[in-house]
Formats: sequence, C-alpha cells, structure tokens
Amino acid sequence: MYQIFHNKFLRIAAAISVIILVLILILSPQKQSPSTTRDSSPTSNLRPELIDLSAQKRRDAMVYVSSIEDKLPIYLESFETSVGITTSINIYRIQDDEAEIVRLEIYGLSYLNSDVNEQSNPNVTAFKESYLKALELIESQNIDPKKLIFVFGDKEYVRKTSDIWLKALKLKP
Repeated sequence: MYQIFHNKFLRIAAAISVIILVLILILSPQKQSPSTTRDSSPTSNLRPELIDLSAQKRRDAMVYVSSIEDKLPIYLESFETSVGITTSINIYRIQDDEAEIVRLEIYGLSYLNSDVNEQSNPNVTAFKESYLKALELIESQNIDPKKLIFVFGDKEYVRKTSDIWLKALKLKP
C-alpha cells in the first residue's frame, strides 16, 4: 500500500478525488428539517373544508365536538330511499383528524355524476334523503348539527359532489 502512494500520478489522483468529494459535500443542497420547511401560515396543512372558516368557528366546533364525542359513532345500515337506492350512513370521528371535524359518510350511491337534477340523477335524491336522515340521527342524540363541521368522505370527488349537492339543494345545517 505504501508503494502506491510513491507513484506521483496516484497521489495527484487521490488528492483531486478528495477535493472533488469535499466540494460536492459543501455545494450540494442540504436537506432542511421539517420545522424549517413548514409553511408558517396556519392554513397550509388544513383540509379544504376548514380553510375558509374563521378561527372562532373552528374553536367553537372543536369544543363542541369534544363535548359530544362519547355519542359517536352513529351508524345506520340499509336505509331505503324513495328512489330504490339503499344507503348506509356513518357519522364518526377519526383520532388523526383535526379536532373540529366530524365525518358524515353516505355509502351505497354513486358520486361520479354530480348532476343536481333529481329526475335524471336518482343519486341526488338518495343523497338528500340520507343526509336528512343523518341530521335526524344526530339530533336524536341531542347533538346540534349546526355546531359541527362535516367532512363527506376520503375521496376528493365524493367531497366535491357532496358539496355541489348540498349547495344546490340548500341542505347545509
């Protein structure tokens, strides 16, 4: 090994390699810790349902949800709608969700067609009847749905279609 470094060419090559390695380490972008890369705005990681809400509305919902949490989940299976679509209603919380969120999910209908015309899209009627039944179930537990912030599913298209139907049918509590 000692004889390898007697060769002038190998010494120069080793020195250049070390210099290049040091330059690469110095000039390469450093990965920043999550605390320094986190967006400082309070809405950066919020669900879309929460972004436009005031801090006071969110605080009030958080306090209310914590007071009614023992009344959840509420589940109704096989709810028959007038259009022949059977749905299931699930009202619950997930520990990883924001503290002010309550999930209200209606299964058994299609959210792929967001058309609001009840004559051409029976899913709208099934959603409306199931949503009203969900509100009835919530109120039967002495919970005020007006004090809750609902999320309508994990899939974006389900949330978008639900929002379109809720607005068109004026169903928000």
